[in-house]
Amino acid sequence: MLTIRRTALALTAVGGAFALSACATVSSVERAQATADQALSTAQAAQAAAQQAQSAADAANAAAQRAQSTADQAAAAAAAAAQSQQRRAGERG
Repeated sequence: MLTIRRTALALTAVGGAFALSACATVSSVERAQATADQALSTAQAAQAAAQQAQSAADAANAAAQRAQSTADQAAAAAAAAAQSQQRRAGERG
């Protein structure tokens, strides 16, 4: 989705520069190109930030899965201990 937006932005900038080139000065075309370059740079930085956020989310998800697994093991151990204690209490009974 971001790639489509970036491509559309670049095409818009190029199209705008082309449309202005018929009546634009060299200076205004250079300014338009500089603006397009800035937009592309900003889009690339945003994509890098999005990739970092995705990596962080993936790491958090993995940590949550490990925590869930540990909690499940603890619950199973507690249930086994409770059953064992009940058996011993019944044997003494």
